[in-house]
Amino acid sequence: MPEKINVAVVGATGLVGRELLNALAERKFPVSELTLFASWNTAGELIEYQGEPVRVHAVEADYYQGSKLVFFCTHPLVSRDLAESAVKNGAVVIDASRAFRLYKEVPLVVPEVNAEALAEVKEKRAGLVATPAPVATALALALAPVQRAFGIKRVIAASTHGSTSAGRAGFEEHQQQTISIFNQQELEIQKFNRQTAFNTFPQVGPFTAGISEEESDIEQELPKILGLKSFPITVTAAYVPIFCGASAAVNVETEKPATLSEVRELLEEAPGVLVFDRPEAEEYPDTLLAMAREEVLVGRLRKDRTAESAFSLWISLDNLRKGSALNMVQIAEAIFVSN
Repeated sequence: MPEKINVAVVGATGLVGRELLNALAERKFPVSELTLFASWNTAGELIEYQGEPVRVHAVEADYYQGSKLVFFCTHPLVSRDLAESAVKNGAVVIDASRAFRLYKEVPLVVPEVNAEALAEVKEKRAGLVATPAPVATALALALAPVQRAFGIKRVIAASTHGSTSAGRAGFEEHQQQTISIFNQQELEIQKFNRQTAFNTFPQVGPFTAGISEEESDIEQELPKILGLKSFPITVTAAYVPIFCGASAAVNVETEKPATLSEVRELLEEAPGVLVFDRPEAEEYPDTLLAMAREEVLVGRLRKDRTAESAFSLWISLDNLRKGSALNMVQIAEAIFVSN
């Protein structure tokens, strides 16, 4: 029997925080005592966990006392302010934000791909671990077996993101805009720089030198997950008028010749990947099919006729589940539960 662990969740009332609690319960993670934290404006709320109400507390300086495992489902600024104090107190901290992902000393982990990066944290039962951006997670799961078998010469990806990628505020603004349009009312635009409902626009996060934050994150996180110094990928990220889910159209050119059947076999055997690809029956991944699934869905696998050894595919995942919360729980399992 695995040891039971005192667990704290910071940001428990947000979308990722609530999904994290669902994943902990569904996977029967060995929780001894659960403590929930959030900002002052949601402190006092009751959240159900395994049939019992748990009160949410406001975060204070010594929030981590008694917790061996702390999940951060918060804005990067909150994670930067609070996470390292818990690590210094001997806790394992798993952070969902972009705050620490590119720190050299912080493992950036998709357990099916690079669980070995957790070795030091697992041995010490203390330390900081980051979970990647959802689309970086999906790309790592799909591309890691191809990289190992054939090498990858270059990747071109276009990713689509629902409003939950911007958290609870993004979801609520999209929801309210949709209602306002149907009621012919004036739209409120605050979280995004333009209308989200019934609109598509190629900006996910602020721009730096013409590259959006999300594009930069994916391009920099992927080589770290794959254990490479660099990785030849370019990404265009866009918001689309959906609430949940993320997808990507991906084109891959390999270093060594690879047939479609070889690539398909690799993907079918890859952990965390579900190949859903019967175009003759119009069966392929979409965001609705990906909702609540633990796997990344892969389909539309086809030869690229413009290059000697290249192929294209479509990827979909639940950005809140495998893209964030579930991956965090799987990291915790790899540290505390797995042999």
